Amino acid sequence: MSFFKRLFGGGSEEPQVGATTPKGTSKSSVKYNTVKFGRFTDRNKNSYQMEQWDLSIKAFKEKRYVDSFEAFLNYVKDHELDNVTITRSGDQVEFKLIQGSNVIQGIGNNEDFIASTNLAEMSSPSIPVMRKLMAINYGLKYSKFALNETAICMKFSSHAVDASPHKLYAGLKDLAKKADQQDDLLISEFSSLKELGDDHVQDTDQSHVEIKYKYLNKWVNETKAEVAKLDAQKMSGGIAFLLLDLSYKIDYLIVPQGVLTNSLELIHMEFFKKSDVTTAQRNAKIINEFDAIMSQPKEKVSEGLYDVTCTFAIANAANHKTVMDMMFKEREKVGWYRDNGYPQIQQAVYGYMVSYAFFNYGMVYPVTDILNIAMHILNPEYYREMGDNNEFVGADGALNGKRIVGAINDIITSSKKDYPFIAMNTSTLNFTTPSNFIDSLLLVLDKIDLRKK
Repeated sequence: MSFFKRLFGGGSEEPQVGATTPKGTSKSSVKYNTVKFGRFTDRNKNSYQMEQWDLSIKAFKEKRYVDSFEAFLNYVKDHELDNVTITRSGDQVEFKLIQGSNVIQGIGNNEDFIASTNLAEMSSPSIPVMRKLMAINYGLKYSKFALNETAICMKFSSHAVDASPHKLYAGLKDLAKKADQQDDLLISEFSSLKELGDDHVQDTDQSHVEIKYKYLNKWVNETKAEVAKLDAQKMSGGIAFLLLDLSYKIDYLIVPQGVLTNSLELIHMEFFKKSDVTTAQRNAKIINEFDAIMSQPKEKVSEGLYDVTCTFAIANAANHKTVMDMMFKEREKVGWYRDNGYPQIQQAVYGYMVSYAFFNYGMVYPVTDILNIAMHILNPEYYREMGDNNEFVGADGALNGKRIVGAINDIITSSKKDYPFIAMNTSTLNFTTPSNFIDSLLLVLDKIDLRKK
């Protein structure tokens, strides 16, 4: 993808997006507004999309396959994002859908459903490239690498009789996620491969790229400085929390793409894989990974700081109890750091809990919007520089309880249409410190009623 085209290709300013207007959900405007952060979630389907899902299942059972395909595509289409284009012509439907840096094109008829996307140009056969693709193919369930003349592509196909909506969703999601990941990685790994066109990639505000790079560098250096104050062996658990907070904060607030995303996923896997490596050894490996990221030229790192449109989420949907169970389990680890005078680690635990929830769980929009306020309070300077004017935290670091409660109430009010029983007792929130606020927020959020009927 051409970095300079993304930076300078357009003249329109990026609009401010309401925090209570999540990607994928049509909602009326509310008072609380913020710039958008976090990766796309397809958790919040509207009533029209859900109706299309039911129609797709019904048509498939009745063997009206093309009708089923068309309804399915309307289910994944987000009318605010304009992420899917659908063209019906008699007994065939053609479509294009966007997933990050890729456009997936396909057709469905009464015989087959076929989808594919080109990843990179390979002007001449390369044994190392082919070996790499064959190795990845071995682990793929729905999609596969193939060659389209001189282009490396990924393809998903199914006979119409087997192409149920559930299979289409799983297959297209697998194809979309793998393709979006692999195009940048392949081009980065093999110099013989060339990138293809990227006209669909959003124009990216250059000032936002500069701010993101600035804070990526700032957060990595600040975390390393804090780690250097601690005994690597005796405080390995606390150091791990500092690194966890750093990793998931970067993913949520900076939302890197391509190679940078892969680096964060490698760090994530390193944290949680089962091995005989000690926590201190794991911490050292992760610090080395961050050093490797920041040792690259600024221009190279900035190539991964672009905006994208997506159709499928990276994180899978999770119910609210699963999210809160994770948070309360981690909350039990805060006490020792609080009681023994480690406020930075105490705050890092809370930051990790919230940002990990964004990384790992597809949550409904009232919860993500409320947790975004927590992220704002932990990172007020970044929010301010990115254009958020809510002033939840003053210049002296004091929390503005009135503004915070007002924003939460706006979120609750705007969610009533979809969640008629939703309410929060904001009178118990503690605004003395960011850590105390998030702790009190979790106690209230745990009781939120997200029933739809």
